[in-house]
Amino acid sequence: MIDVRRLTLDALLISLSLILFAVESLLPPVILPPGAKFGLANVVTVAVLYLLKETDALIILSARIFLAGMFAGSPSTMIFSASGGLLSLSLMILLKRTGKFSVVGVSAAGGFFHNVGQLVAAIFFADSLKLVNYLPVLGLCGIFVGLMIGLLAKEILRHLSCSLLSFGSKRK
Repeated sequence: MIDVRRLTLDALLISLSLILFAVESLLPPVILPPGAKFGLANVVTVAVLYLLKETDALIILSARIFLAGMFAGSPSTMIFSASGGLLSLSLMILLKRTGKFSVVGVSAAGGFFHNVGQLVAAIFFADSLKLVNYLPVLGLCGIFVGLMIGLLAKEILRHLSCSLLSFGSKRK
């Protein structure tokens, strides 16, 4: 049987992540190296990872990557986003399950591995291992951005109403 509440909540969270993706694309360029960005939409993924089921985080991330790629990207942007996003989410799930890392720490690791995943895709498509030399730059940016996303997710989690928290805990 279809859980209409879950489907509705996931659809709303996918919409929110797409809105954050669109807002970020409207912001003026900041001083980040080529290939690095803030990834505001990832705050939804991190928050969902702690509020709902891991499968919800996967569904929301995958839908955002696909829809953002369809609306504002290309097949190659979807591949790069998917390689970074899926590696990042996988690692964040593993770290969260240990119980040894805070939301901020999990997000920082996720930011780093998001860039690792994208770099692996770039190495594959460019057929050049020389791109691995860019890892220190992208890695530091990923950690920094992941820390910022983690702090934002932590605040969002702290301020959510008890009703949403109780709804999420019923689903675990």
